Amino acid sequence: MKMGGDNGKMVLRIFLISMLTWGIEWQFVRAENYYGMANDYLQYGAGARSLAMGGAYVALADEASASYWNPAGLAQIEEHQFLSMYAPFFEGTSYNFISYVHPLRKIGNLAISDVFLYSGGYEEVSAIGEVTGKSSSVWKNAAIISYANRVHRSIFLGASLKLINEQVMGYSGSGQGIDLGILCKPSDGLSIGLAVQNVLQPKVTLREEPDVYKINLKAGLALNTLSKRLTLTADINKLVDEKAYFSAGVEISPWEKISRYSLNRVDLRLGIDHLQRLALGMGLKIEFLSLDYAFSSHKVGDLHRFGLTFRWGSIYKMRAKPILKSKRH
Repeated sequence: MKMGGDNGKMVLRIFLISMLTWGIEWQFVRAENYYGMANDYLQYGAGARSLAMGGAYVALADEASASYWNPAGLAQIEEHQFLSMYAPFFEGTSYNFISYVHPLRKIGNLAISDVFLYSGGYEEVSAIGEVTGKSSSVWKNAAIISYANRVHRSIFLGASLKLINEQVMGYSGSGQGIDLGILCKPSDGLSIGLAVQNVLQPKVTLREEPDVYKINLKAGLALNTLSKRLTLTADINKLVDEKAYFSAGVEISPWEKISRYSLNRVDLRLGIDHLQRLALGMGLKIEFLSLDYAFSSHKVGDLHRFGLTFRWGSIYKMRAKPILKSKRH
């Protein structure tokens, strides 16, 4: 009889579901004051799947976008992955994220990622307010090199080196930063994540005073249940000198078909992001390809994110050659 263990798991799940539901109702603060800071573009998120879940992804982080959310999550990946996201913003502005994960078998996983924000079409103005006729642009780029490994049966550690480069209206500067992350899986289906961004704070000087990227603390829970058809996530984010904010998400997989040669799966997602706005989206998996979409509204207009992921070369996939026995005469 295993009723005690089963009841314990049921109580744990009910508790976590109740806590996540309570968290959705409890709004810490709208994070509108984050924008305009030096590292505001690194608060937008990465990956259409995670953004459809409100950006509550620190404890899940099981795909190539983990280099952005929590580098420790990269150690969960068991194959080569290439992930890309394109997000058209407003007034000639676009936001892009790409990431490639290379498994190193028994010594962890390595990832190379890039976050790129571009905004063009600005007209330069002289000191007396006259338009000079020259056009300028703003772009901010963060190249990320990440490494993660499993250090215990249920504990993963990861770190990222960020190489920052910015150009704003003819002025340019660069800097370096380091992120750290840990992921723990104390029981089946439950994950706890913690990430500290900008442990080494990037300092980018465009003109005179340097822009310093503030330390950012992220903590989260993820619960995967109902035979992996339901995933609940919740995050708390705290930028130094700013108030904390809360985000939460849910992913439901109502349809999954496994054949001999392919896996077809549909995922529906819903979330509350850092501005307490509703986010939603969906994903489709066909063999080695995943297509993802995320939507949320904004004061200026609607936001759309499009994601594409390729997976190949699982390090645990084995090939067996059958041995044919010769007939005896």
